[in-house]
Amino acid sequence: KNKKTKRAQTGIPDGGFHLVLLAENNVGWSNLLKLSTDSFLEGFYYKPRMDKSTLEKYSMGLIAINGHLGSSLAWHLQRYDVEKDPKRWENAVSEARWHKDVFGKNNYGKPCFFVEIQVNGVEDQNIINPHLIKLASEIEVPIVGDNDAHFLLKEDWNVHDTLCCISMQKTKTDQNRIKYPKDLYVKSTKEMSISFRGLEEAIFNTREISNRCNVKLDF
Repeated sequence: KNKKTKRAQTGIPDGGFHLVLLAENNVGWSNLLKLSTDSFLEGFYYKPRMDKSTLEKYSMGLIAINGHLGSSLAWHLQRYDVEKDPKRWENAVSEARWHKDVFGKNNYGKPCFFVEIQVNGVEDQNIINPHLIKLASEIEVPIVGDNDAHFLLKEDWNVHDTLCCISMQKTKTDQNRIKYPKDLYVKSTKEMSISFRGLEEAIFNTREISNRCNVKLDF
């Protein structure tokens, strides 16, 4: 809710929320460029930022995906899971409805907002996945399955872990340091299908979104 021009701590971990935006067409690509430029020139505070009013202005042609741990939906749902406060659930529903209203549907009636599900060994994500599925059903938006990728191949985990130690000035033997799960690599179609067994809709929609994104760049 904070305006992008406000230069103060938000109280939110990482200084803000993450939102996946994909260009479905050239209008969306143009709007992505505008959002990116604006977030650096007008919204920069430690990192580029955009606010809701800017997203509302440049939402046409974009597909939005919200739900992984760095997102606004996850922030509300994590607190709902701990506190069991109905107000927390209402906040998550309100946030999701805003995304549904802003990104709406394309010219062919296809939804442009998806609730994101990840199955990757991150316990906090696994805890909120049922809430995300329930939320998507309640406001009648589709779910989509994806996977965070911090390294390319499964066998790259150890190298990535070493790089993390260097960046955090920790040793490999330190038991109190951050360790990334080993599932955060670019999985194959087969691996993703196994992970999302019983949630085939989520996997179907990854292909659906991929087929819909059709940007032609003029060089």
